[in-house]
Amino acid sequence: MADYLPESISHAGIAATSRSAAAGDKLVDPGDGRFLRVNNASVSSITLTITPPGTTGYGVANPAKVFTIAAGATRYLKVLRAYGDPSDAYKVALAWSATASVTFDYLRA
Repeated sequence: MADYLPESISHAGIAATSRSAAAGDKLVDPGDGRFLRVNNASVSSITLTITPPGTTGYGVANPAKVFTIAAGATRYLKVLRAYGDPSDAYKVALAWSATASVTFDYLRA
């Protein structure tokens, strides 16, 4: 469990720091130009669930956003400001269905 800041991509490029997925992972400073690169090196597909805070205009909880990452696949996901929880300094909580052989990079373009 850790909080992660996005790494900035310069004009020269970067060698991003891959993180091992773990329960309780949170992303700091979501918003425009932020994205997640998820690499699933396991033999089964996994899901990553982000549950935006708040309610809809008609008073029900905002729906969770569920991303499926196939076995052996890499997927790029935008990290929207709307995913941030204002009661937790706008951090975005990541809920992984499995973490073995799953890594991610959190980047800012």
